[in-house]
Amino acid sequence: MVDTGSENESTASTAVNGRPTESTAPNTTNCHVQQEYRVEMMRNMAIEKMKQKMHEIVDRMSKDVEKEVDLAVDDLFTEVKQINLKNYDLKQLFHEKPNDGKGRNGHQKNGKLPDKVFMPRNSLLTDLFEVKHIKTIYHIFVVMLIILFLNTVVHDFVDTGSINLGIRPISAGFGKFHIAVMLWCCMQASTFLVYPCFRMWVVNRRNFSQGSTVQRLWDCSALLLYLLYQCGFFLAAITGHLWFGLAPASGVAYLMEMTRFMMKVHAFVRSNAPNVLSCNNNDADFDLIHADTYCGLPAFPKYVYFLFAPTLVYRDEYPRTKQIRWRVVAYHALEIVGAVFFFSFILERLLAPLYENFGNAKISSGSFVKALFCSLMPGTLFSLCFFYCSLHSCMNIAAELLRFADRMFYRDWWNESTFARYIRSWNVVVHDWLFTYVYKDAVEYVFCNYKPLATIAVFTVSAVFHELILALSFRFFYPVMFVQFEIFGLMLMFVTKDMGRDTGNFLLWLSLAIGNGVHVSLYSMEYYARQNCPDIGNSILDYLIPVSWSCNGITHNANWTITAPWNLQ
Repeated sequence: MVDTGSENESTASTAVNGRPTESTAPNTTNCHVQQEYRVEMMRNMAIEKMKQKMHEIVDRMSKDVEKEVDLAVDDLFTEVKQINLKNYDLKQLFHEKPNDGKGRNGHQKNGKLPDKVFMPRNSLLTDLFEVKHIKTIYHIFVVMLIILFLNTVVHDFVDTGSINLGIRPISAGFGKFHIAVMLWCCMQASTFLVYPCFRMWVVNRRNFSQGSTVQRLWDCSALLLYLLYQCGFFLAAITGHLWFGLAPASGVAYLMEMTRFMMKVHAFVRSNAPNVLSCNNNDADFDLIHADTYCGLPAFPKYVYFLFAPTLVYRDEYPRTKQIRWRVVAYHALEIVGAVFFFSFILERLLAPLYENFGNAKISSGSFVKALFCSLMPGTLFSLCFFYCSLHSCMNIAAELLRFADRMFYRDWWNESTFARYIRSWNVVVHDWLFTYVYKDAVEYVFCNYKPLATIAVFTVSAVFHELILALSFRFFYPVMFVQFEIFGLMLMFVTKDMGRDTGNFLLWLSLAIGNGVHVSLYSMEYYARQNCPDIGNSILDYLIPVSWSCNGITHNANWTITAPWNLQ
């Protein structure tokens, strides 16, 4: 009995220890299956992740290859363009008139004046410098300026034992520049607010019936608010300038930016308002149009890009370049630094010695005449350097940073034979704005296609703002610039109208040299006279009346004698 129980117990024990029971076998199988499933799932996830990374690498490589191909194609077209310039376009550059972007040189087409056309193109000097002969002339001009600078420095060192680099006008002229930057930021921020206000007018006017009295009142209210904004912006900017007493150079830069902002805002509103006014609220798809694209209302990024773009004519899209060439930016920045130092050198060494004593004592008429004629060359150099610095270097930096492709900021004004074409070629950026938003509107809506009055309106607007910038920057009203623009400018347009090419170009350069010399001379004389005369008041009348002719002014030399040049005794 006992042995039988022991055998049964041993058999049971063998059943348990020798092979799995029915309850433990399924658990072991499930564990193996789950483990294999987890391994397979991890393997699949790794493969999917690897596939995703491979797709990303392929996409990135395809984009890089596409970018490199685009750049290679652009370089190829640039080389072809340069070869074409060197071999075929020299005649056009030196003799024919380049396309000004308006078509038919600005004449009327189909009863209306043409619009500005933007296209990818370099600045004229950029293309001309590809010709080695023109580049050599540029090098010669730079070397002459360096020699002039070294000549003056050596004379100072030999005579006085010290070196005067002529940089005092930089520190004096750009005083409180940080305040000018702060005021500029405030002006820039206020221009950003124009877009939401314009959008509010556009979106809300659709709530009124088309052509109803309420809609017209809403439009008139928006127009009134726009005019109040422009006037308020103008007065606030001038108040800030006078309140902080910005230095002349800082003031000129600040007031030029103020004018640029006002022109930009007007260009945006004037270009988009007609589309909004012509939009019909009763269209079948009116409710389906998104508010941001309603009646062609541009998106905010387009408005922001326009505020910084080197143009004053608004478009929703501009031709763009593929990349930013940082070497070009650095090169033009170096040119700006050199031009600023040369401006300072001209003021310190060539102009200040001629006029720094005005107001201290009586100046003879002979001394005034000599100072006037000695100012012709510095005035011409100042004008040329200002043109190159502002319209070539600064504009090309802005265009390069924003990838703005249309860089025709000026034309070959130095080859012009009439004053009218010179005015249109000197500053194409400002001329395009005046043509599009002043001359064109005046011809088509104000003066009923009577162009002489529209021309006078353009000259008046330009002369007023030029004179305003100088008057506020130097703290006196001396309307030399206004007289040059409004009187002599209009007169030269008619005098040089029918002149031959060579004669007209010669007289144009002669008039520019004399005009710049007189301009620099009279403003320098008034500036130093106000610095040296002790009895100048602070009333508005004192700012309006020049003091250089009354406070220790010019005395006539009655003992002038004329000796024949061939008399050697």
